[in-house]
Amino acid sequence: MRNVIGMVLTGLGAFLLIMAVLVRFYVAPRLIAAPTDVYQVTRLRADNATYFDAKSVKQVTGATVVATNTVRGDVTSSHGDIAVWDSATMIQDVTRGTTIEIQNQRVAFDRRTARLTTCCGASVDGDVSAPQSGVGLFWPVNATKKSKQVYDPATRRAWPAVYAGQERVHGILAWRFVQHIPYTKVEGTQLPDVPGDLLGRGKGGPAVPVDRYYQADATYWVDPRTGAPIDQEQKVLSTLQPKSGPGRLVVGQMDLRMTPESQRSLRHTSSDGAAKIDLLRTAVPIGTAAVGAVLLAAGAFAGRARRRRPPGSPQRGEPLATTR
Repeated sequence: MRNVIGMVLTGLGAFLLIMAVLVRFYVAPRLIAAPTDVYQVTRLRADNATYFDAKSVKQVTGATVVATNTVRGDVTSSHGDIAVWDSATMIQDVTRGTTIEIQNQRVAFDRRTARLTTCCGASVDGDVSAPQSGVGLFWPVNATKKSKQVYDPATRRAWPAVYAGQERVHGILAWRFVQHIPYTKVEGTQLPDVPGDLLGRGKGGPAVPVDRYYQADATYWVDPRTGAPIDQEQKVLSTLQPKSGPGRLVVGQMDLRMTPESQRSLRHTSSDGAAKIDLLRTAVPIGTAAVGAVLLAAGAFAGRARRRRPPGSPQRGEPLATTR
């Protein structure tokens, strides 16, 4: 009977050790991925901002602007390793109650590598022909300090975000990534002609065709435990320039910083994700392996006890030898 118990304990121990390896190196990498049912609201605020109010045909200065971004996961369109998220950003002058701009983006990306892909109706402001590449709304879980190509919907291309050191953000030692978008002509937009006086070309001048230009400096603070940004700043400048000749109109100049409420929300979400990742990568494999090792040791002990029985000793159920 003891031999049977030893074999059972040894088998269970070996099974648990194998399970620990599988959980750590096979199950965890497949379960740790971007969710498909995400819902997240974040806000960035800019004080002393400048923008062009198209309704009043005036340039507004010293404004308080808030950019509210809402991200929703499209569960029905997501499939397999691909997640689909919809993003809407409303930029408003909160003092005057003016809506400055509304930006929409639909992204499809690999749930583990975060790489954007062209499927499932991915678009920028409804334009499905807009190419999307690099990293978008979701950053890869396996955080590294390597530069990342982060997609910018304004210029419709990806720009490098370079690792620039560590900083503590609300108790988390975060990695800081800096992205510089140079003064770039925005393609794919149809703009009406702009009166020359708005461009600084003198009053009474004729309206002229213009192009839009955009530049930005963005800073992302990333939680290395999850790879998720937990804070963000953006300094943006958007202008209109004549296709030929002098002149320029600033349509947006703002230094946007994430609000403390949004910082706390992202920190909470990231910490919750870090706990789940740690459970799958560390706690469950180590606990399972520890129990498996104990069972293996118990099985080995039972087996040795069986082998140490003195030679010639009767087995259970055998009659004792007698002499006549």
